[in-house]
Amino acid sequence: MSINKQSAEENTAKNDTKSNNWRFGVVGNIVKQHLDNEGIIRYGTKAFTGGTKVYIDGKGWSPDRDTVSVIGLNRFGRYAIESVPVSLIENVRTQRIYKPTVLEIIDYEEVMEGWTWWKRTSADRKAAEAFVDFWKSDIRYNR
Repeated sequence: MSINKQSAEENTAKNDTKSNNWRFGVVGNIVKQHLDNEGIIRYGTKAFTGGTKVYIDGKGWSPDRDTVSVIGLNRFGRYAIESVPVSLIENVRTQRIYKPTVLEIIDYEEVMEGWTWWKRTSADRKAAEAFVDFWKSDIRYNR
């Protein structure tokens, strides 16, 4: 009996570990094309191609800043942290983040750089949704 009880507890612990391997976040996409200051059509940004999904560090952004730090798959196929102009991010939404590489980067940035990201609680989900609503109401977003 004790063996079955122990294995059941181990299975529960394994499932809890798997289910806890996510967090709420705010994501968006890099615009496919835009006009630069000289009127030239540009595709994406220097680091990201157009349409790339990026994970936005919303807690580190304030309305007086024109750029925001993001994590995304860069043009060379590696995840990178870049500073991107707010006007070049579209389709901003709240999502659960499951990608292990992105979660590792987020964890590293929280510990080493002092970034703060949303966690797994209902309050964090609501805070992320409030950030998205604020983002969408910002004048720069409403081109």
